[in-house]
Amino acid sequence: MVLKSPEGFLLGLFLLGLGGALVLLAQGAGRKRLLRALDPALIPRPRPLPLPYLLAPPLLLLAAGRPEAPLPWRENLTQVVLLVDTSHSMAAQDETPNRLERAKALAKAFLGGLDPSVRAGLVSFGPQAVLVLSPTTDRKALLEALEALKPGGATPLGPGLLQAKRLLRPEGPERDLPEAKPPAALLLFSDGAANAGQDPLEAAAELARAGLPVFVRPLGDPRGTVSQIGEGLYFVPADPLRLLRLAQATGGAVLQEDFRPLYQALRPHHVWRLSQRDLSQGLVVAGFLLLAFGAYGSLAREGRWP
Repeated sequence: MVLKSPEGFLLGLFLLGLGGALVLLAQGAGRKRLLRALDPALIPRPRPLPLPYLLAPPLLLLAAGRPEAPLPWRENLTQVVLLVDTSHSMAAQDETPNRLERAKALAKAFLGGLDPSVRAGLVSFGPQAVLVLSPTTDRKALLEALEALKPGGATPLGPGLLQAKRLLRPEGPERDLPEAKPPAALLLFSDGAANAGQDPLEAAAELARAGLPVFVRPLGDPRGTVSQIGEGLYFVPADPLRLLRLAQATGGAVLQEDFRPLYQALRPHHVWRLSQRDLSQGLVVAGFLLLAFGAYGSLAREGRWP
């Protein structure tokens, strides 16, 4: 066990010792006054403190040091990466209010129905493929990272796919172990109009070999649209056929508003691991429960506090 705040432990130890000394001095002074006022035979014998009152202070003292200890923890290794197109074309307004904002809304809807124990990460591509957030169960951090995405630049769909692959299937000596390949998938939000970097279908072949299906949510009018981007009007294409081929090549699917096929693919994969856990909250709760139990016992037996 490790104390993350040894200064808190030492301060608590000092206060506990000081409080104990003051209590003993007060009891001694009170007993002297009784001896002067009463026959010693009539003075009641000091009562020992109930056991809960003796156990609670050490627990609270230990909690003040914020202890951590390795504990067995059941962890879900299943992961998903949200792969979001942030190229210039995602500013097109054939989705409401535009393609990128529509992608954000769909991603939030997906996360709302996702098992909270599944770790989700975020990769954006445009103008470069960028790891925005590693897979985590912290949904608040993921939503904040998602909201901060802005459109701009070319569309390197292939590099974006490979960035997600490296995140879910990292290279290393343990890559072939069963535990290194838990259930995982990609959820791609894009208009499919790739125009930079590696061919997405070549990247899809690598994803298929790694056992990573890509589920796609196409965005934009399949016929393309004329939209204002920045200062001018541009024809903005969309390529849903490329996204369909990408999904088929990796064993994924094309989704619309229903994410149930992806939820089914992200089946739980639980393992037990030793993980460093903060014990302070549990110790505080246990300490106050002991104090409450001791107070209840004293009131029930004698009708007073000790």
